[in-house]
Amino acid sequence: MQFFEYFERDSVLHRINPSIKLILIIILVFTITFAYDPYTPFIFSILAIIQITLLGKIPVKQIFKMILPLSFILAGITVTSIISYNTALEEVSNIILSWKTIQITTGSIKFGLTIGFRISCFLLYSILFVATTDPTDFILSLIVQLRLNPKIGYSTLVGYRFIPLLSTEYQNIYDAHKIRGAKEKSGVIAKIKRFKKYAVPLMVIAARKAQRVAIAMSSKCFCAYPKRTYFRDVRVRKIDIMYTILFTALSIIIFALLIKFNILNWGYRSLR
Repeated sequence: MQFFEYFERDSVLHRINPSIKLILIIILVFTITFAYDPYTPFIFSILAIIQITLLGKIPVKQIFKMILPLSFILAGITVTSIISYNTALEEVSNIILSWKTIQITTGSIKFGLTIGFRISCFLLYSILFVATTDPTDFILSLIVQLRLNPKIGYSTLVGYRFIPLLSTEYQNIYDAHKIRGAKEKSGVIAKIKRFKKYAVPLMVIAARKAQRVAIAMSSKCFCAYPKRTYFRDVRVRKIDIMYTILFTALSIIIFALLIKFNILNWGYRSLR
């Protein structure tokens, strides 16, 4: 399974209205951005995994498969944050390791883990949204609930749907060249040259498909009338209200407990 891929299931998270889910995640992520301690994003990362596995019915193995390609980048960012942390900002430096101009202190480790856990938290909630949200329902929800312009919404949806189609067309062109005896080399440079060679036919195919879609939409009087009807019924239901209440209440309780036990720190100065 790819990172940005919808995972079809019949679960609670799949039935939640996409706009409601998006707004809740944006508010939570925005709040965690101002938390400068490693514990807050770590706890909410665990909460995201619990939601994906229990409410989304996606196995933990699939979650790690989605996040594995980005784990090396995440580890690199964490280590870089630890090394590049300005220890002079600390009132009392508890040095753990010192080598030449590099000093690793408890504050630098705390800062690095904060950045690492925060990014992992953002990734997990991105997975939660993408893996449990049908793209068509998402666009329809933006149009119906958030009043997005249908022209923008359907253009985005068509562009999203064209990506796998162009990938298939690329493979068809490659197979056609292979059948005709064209010798294709392996390697990164060869793939770049091959893409340049296939770029023109891919652009022609994309233009033809876009023209067909435009003709089909014009023939059905797309946006000719102020009110539209939709084949899929995307609306706010009781389950969305219940999920919003529970998600908000649980988040507030977690934040309240972190503040009570003096764990949650707001602002960059709290790391000093």
